[in-house]
Amino acid sequence: MYSTLSEVDPLKTLISMKTLLLMVFVSACALSIKAGYDLTRYSEIFPAWFIPSFVLTIVGLIALGLYFVLQTLKIKHQPSLLAGKEAGILWVLMLLSFICTTSVHGFYPFHAKVFLILPAIDSVMKINYALGICGFLAGTTLAFVYVFRRMKHPATTGLMLISLLLLIPNDNCANPFNYWWIETIGASPLMYVPNMYAALFVTCGLHGIHPKAVGFLLTGICAGSLLLGIGHQLGIIW
Repeated sequence: MYSTLSEVDPLKTLISMKTLLLMVFVSACALSIKAGYDLTRYSEIFPAWFIPSFVLTIVGLIALGLYFVLQTLKIKHQPSLLAGKEAGILWVLMLLSFICTTSVHGFYPFHAKVFLILPAIDSVMKINYALGICGFLAGTTLAFVYVFRRMKHPATTGLMLISLLLLIPNDNCANPFNYWWIETIGASPLMYVPNMYAALFVTCGLHGIHPKAVGFLLTGICAGSLLLGIGHQLGIIW
């Protein structure tokens, strides 16, 4: 089922969405490649299987991201965006991705006592928590606007804007992912890169590009983020 609601100046809206989508893709790719390169310099810290698996995951995400972005960029006219149950599932998985990503920090941004925890953490981690919570809340608002207010095109554009905000450096945990960033600018922008990929795939899926496949990709991103976080919390990975 697809919406047929007309938008004001549809061509301008489509061009803006494509521009933002490309910016999110390029940013996520650059950060992913940098992370893979940095990890190879500290291979002794990780299990032998981890870095090859991580690099293969990056290659897969970039290849799939490129395919989905190119397919979306080929759209020449403002499309009718996905609606109904299928669209709702993609939005739910998008929101779930924020929770899964924060598993690397013990889900603290979503902890029931988060306001008691905040005074004990530094300013960088306050930004980290704020990005996770605000991303989730803003995503929830956009999902509501998309599904119930039928403002579908503005909602997808808003999702891309949220994704770019996730580039704000927000993690100063001392680990090989972050060493270079901490030494250079004081904090790393890597933590929420999985959510950038999730938003990219959701946007493409909502524009009709293999939405069922997008659902599986989002499930994989959520599961991968969750396993990475739990592996870190248990000391299995690093």
